[in-house]
Amino acid sequence: MFVKKLVEKASKKQHSGGIGGLRAEDVSPRLAFHYGVPADAALLAYDPLLHVLAVATRNGQIKLLGRDNTQALLQSPSPIPSKFMQFADGQGVLLSVNTQNQIEVWDIDTKRLCYLHPFEKQITAFTVLQKSFYIYAGDSFGNVSLFKLDLGQRCLVDLPYCIPFAESYGSTANGGNGVDVAFVSPQPLAESNRLLIIFRDGVMTLWDIKASRVVFVSGRTTQQQSHQEEKNVTSSCWACSKGSKVAIGYDSGDIYLWAIPDIFSAENSSSSSNPNLPLQRLNLGYKLDKVPIISLRWVPSDGKSGRLYINGFSEHAYLYQVLILNEESESRIVKMVLPITEACQGMEFVTGLSDPNKQRQTVLVLLLKSGQICLYDDSEIERYLLQSQSRSPPTLPSHSFVKQPYGDSGINVAKFYTSDRTATANEDYFSTLASKYPWLLSMKDKGQISASLSNIHKTRNLYITGHMDGTISFWDASCPLLLQIFMIKQQHEDNTSSRARITSLQFDMSSSILISGDQGGTVRVITFKKDSSDNILSILQGKQGDNYDARSIKLKGAVTSTSMISNSKHFAVGTEKGIVSVIKVDDATILYQKQLECRVSGGIASLQFELYSHNGYDKDLLIVGMEDSSICILEEETGKLLNANPVQTNRPTRALLLQTLELSPNEAPGSDNHDTALRESLLLLCTEDAIRLFSLSHAIQGMKKITNKKKLNGSCCFVSVIHGASSEIGIVLVFSNGKVETRSLPDLSLLKEASLRGFVHSKNLNSSSSITCSSDGEIILD
Repeated sequence: MFVKKLVEKASKKQHSGGIGGLRAEDVSPRLAFHYGVPADAALLAYDPLLHVLAVATRNGQIKLLGRDNTQALLQSPSPIPSKFMQFADGQGVLLSVNTQNQIEVWDIDTKRLCYLHPFEKQITAFTVLQKSFYIYAGDSFGNVSLFKLDLGQRCLVDLPYCIPFAESYGSTANGGNGVDVAFVSPQPLAESNRLLIIFRDGVMTLWDIKASRVVFVSGRTTQQQSHQEEKNVTSSCWACSKGSKVAIGYDSGDIYLWAIPDIFSAENSSSSSNPNLPLQRLNLGYKLDKVPIISLRWVPSDGKSGRLYINGFSEHAYLYQVLILNEESESRIVKMVLPITEACQGMEFVTGLSDPNKQRQTVLVLLLKSGQICLYDDSEIERYLLQSQSRSPPTLPSHSFVKQPYGDSGINVAKFYTSDRTATANEDYFSTLASKYPWLLSMKDKGQISASLSNIHKTRNLYITGHMDGTISFWDASCPLLLQIFMIKQQHEDNTSSRARITSLQFDMSSSILISGDQGGTVRVITFKKDSSDNILSILQGKQGDNYDARSIKLKGAVTSTSMISNSKHFAVGTEKGIVSVIKVDDATILYQKQLECRVSGGIASLQFELYSHNGYDKDLLIVGMEDSSICILEEETGKLLNANPVQTNRPTRALLLQTLELSPNEAPGSDNHDTALRESLLLLCTEDAIRLFSLSHAIQGMKKITNKKKLNGSCCFVSVIHGASSEIGIVLVFSNGKVETRSLPDLSLLKEASLRGFVHSKNLNSSSSITCSSDGEIILD
C-alpha cells in the first residue's frame, strides 16, 4: 500500500468575468511526495555508509528509503526497467543501468538525474569499484569496458582501457564470436590488481589490470572433460574476504565453489603463453533441482566462516537457502531454508535503525516477486544455523513485511480537508514527529504513532479514512508522514464490533458531524463535542467514546453516497438499490425515502443539496446523480420528483461526479460580455469518458440542454472541483493509467497535464484503494 500526493496550487490573482475559471499559469500539477514501496518494485541496492536503500521499479522509478524516514522518488526520463543498480558508497551517487543499456548517474541529495551515458552494446555485467569509483561493464560480446565516475561533475568518463574478448577468453575464443560476460569484479584484496571475469558458459579468467594480460583461464574445459551437460552461469559472488574462493550458480540449479590459486604463486609459475591453469572446484556438493540460481550473496560471520545466501526461482518453483561455509575447509557445514511464500527478486543487507541510540541491527531485505518486501533479522538466521549444529532444536527466524503504519486494514474511502489558515508549517515540530515514526525497514513493532493532542493546534490538514474492516481514522496530514489523531471502531447496538466495509464518508467541520455509511447499509451519525477552542480539530481530543455521540440507522442495500450542508437538520443517503433517504440529524430517523429507477443495475452515485433561485423564486432542491449518469431532481422537503423525465446521457456510462456551478460574484447580471447560457446555474456531470455541462433550469423541467461537452482521451477514475484563492474554479481528473489533467470551467479547456507513473487503479470491489482531493487541489492517492 502506498500514498501519493499531487499538489496543484492556484495563484491569488483576481479574475473578472465568466465563471471565474482557472488559467494555465494558476496551476502546477506535480508529485509532492510518495510514501511506501512502489507496487512494481523489481531491484534493490543499498549504501551501507549513508544507510539508503534504493528500490527500482519496472517503469523507470527508483524509490529511496533513508534514515529518519526520509524518502524520495526518482523518475527516469523513460518508463523502462533497470537491470543493474549500485551506489557509489558514501558519495550520494546512485548508478543505474536500464534495459536500453543507458547508464544513469543520480544525485540522491538533489534527486536529479545528472548524467545519461548511452552504451552501444548490451550490458550483461556491471560493477562499481568502491573508493576508487572505477566502473567495469561487461557486454554481450565478451568485452569489458572501464569508466571513471567523476564525483565533482556527477558524470562518467570513458577511459581508454578495454579488455577484449579475444584476449581474456583464451585460446578457445572460437574465432572471435563473443560470449556474454556474466560476472566481473576486482579481487577483494587491497594490494590486488586482478579482475575476475566469468563468462556465461562458465569460463573464468583472472586478468592482471596493470599488465593487461591473463593470469589464468579455467572453468569450461574442466566441465567438458568431465562430460557434464552444458550450463549457463546465472549468478556469482566472492565467497571469502581474501578473494581465494568464488561461488557460481547455474541455470541447472548447480552451485559450484571454486578455489582461486594464490595469485602471486600463479603468476610466478605461469607464463603468458600458458595461462590455462585449472581452478580447484571445492566439494560443495549442492544443487537445487532444476531451479536456476538467480542470485548469491556471501556474508562473513567471523574470521573462519561465512554464510552463503542462495536465491533460486523459476516459473514453477522457488527456494531461498542459507549455507554456512568454512573459509579454511572445503566442507559445507549446515543449511537452512527460509519459508518465503513466493519467489525472491533481490536481496540486500541493511544495517542500523532510525534511532542511532538503539542497538544496531542487520536486516536481510528480500524483494519478493509481488513487489512486497520481506524482512528477516540476520542475527536470528545466524543463531538458527549455529543451533542446528547442537542438540537443541532450532527455531525458524521470524519475519515481517514492510507496511505503511496506517493499520492492517486497507483504506476504501477517504476525505481530505485543508485549513484556510495562512500560518506556515512548524518544520521543527514535524521533523521531530518524523523521527519518532517507525522506520519502514525496522523489525520492531510498527504500532501506530499518534500526533500529540497537546499539539493539535498545529494541525492544518485533516485526512479521514474509512477502512475495509469498518474502522474510521482521523489523520494529521500537515506533513507528508500522516500521523493518526483519532480512530473510531464501529459498534453494533449490542456493543459487538462491526467489520462492515466503510463505503461513504461526509464530515461537516462547522457542525462537527461525521456521517458514515457501510457495506451492510448502516448509516452512523457521529456528533463530536465542541469546546471553547478556536481550533476545529480540538473536537478530536479526549478519551475514545467520551468526545462524541453516535446514532445509527439501518437501510436497505450498501450505502453509496452521503451528503449534508453545514448546520442543516437533515442529510441525504443513497444506496446501491437506488433508494434516496433523507434523515434527521438529531435522532437518525427517516424523514422520507424515494425509490429511483436506473437504466442498468446500479444505485446512487452522487447527492447534492442546492438552493435554486430563478426570477426571484427560491426553491430547495436535492439533486441526485445515478450510477448510469441519469440526473433526477427532488424537492428537498418532500422528496417530490420535479423532473418526470430524468436528464440522461445517450447511453449508460458510470458517473463520477455531479455538482452544481454558481456564477462568479464578479459577473454583473445582464452583462453583454458573456453568453447568456453561461450566466445561469449549471450542472457539471463527469463520467468515465466525458465531461458535460447542463442547464439546471432546463433539467428541472425535464429537458436536456448541454452547454458544453468534452470527450476524454482515456478512462477517468476520479474527478473533483478545485478552487483558487478567490472565485476561480477548475476540475482535476485522474485517469486509470495515471494521467492527471486540470481543466478550466466552464470552457473545459485543458490547462496542464501530468502523469503519476506506477499508479494503477483497480475496479475490483475487494481491493482497497482511494483517491480524495481537497478543495484547493491537494490530492492523496492510496
